[in-house]
Amino acid sequence: MKLERYSLAIIEDRQVILDSLLEFFDSSKSFELVLTAHSAENFMDMWKEQRIDLLLCDIGLPGKSGIETAWYVKRKSASTQVVMYTVFEDKDAIFQALCAGASGYLLKNTPLPQLEERLLEVLNGGSVMSPHVARMVIGHFNPFLDKEDTAEVERLTPREIEIVAMLQNGDSYKQVAEKFFISVDTVKFHIRNIYGKLQINSRAELINKYKHPK
Repeated sequence: MKLERYSLAIIEDRQVILDSLLEFFDSSKSFELVLTAHSAENFMDMWKEQRIDLLLCDIGLPGKSGIETAWYVKRKSASTQVVMYTVFEDKDAIFQALCAGASGYLLKNTPLPQLEERLLEVLNGGSVMSPHVARMVIGHFNPFLDKEDTAEVERLTPREIEIVAMLQNGDSYKQVAEKFFISVDTVKFHIRNIYGKLQINSRAELINKYKHPK
């Protein structure tokens, strides 16, 4: 019996990197590569009605950026997971990608077998970030956090960091639940864990303590 594989799309403008990904995923037992493109516009033209379980997308694309693409994909197909795959380590870009609906942010120096494992983790309900990326997201909240506050934030899981990012962005518990396909009660459970790890008691305290300075 042949196991069904997840459908994967890739947007990557550098041919040498795309070729490497094509060669690797061509022999994958977990993924079927259904669409590749060199730009967001090219991808949007080609993507009709076919199911895409996960999009692996560069940020620094010609034309529309990967962040704009994430917004587009999540609004066309909320169930499609988007993982940013890039050399960029800019904390503002990372934060914007998470707010756009990306479920992960991985650097291009991630070994391909590990990349595949991380993508499967996303499809099983997880959220992934390279360790260095997670630290940069923490820096986006407030670059002037003292060592004690930074240590508190570093205890958060990638999913909890995403939830904090959405709360910072003004999203409601219902919007968080809809993004992650979980119940509002589950969101509240995550938030209780976040409050415990950060030693705070309310959303207002979270925003005031960890907000990014204007």
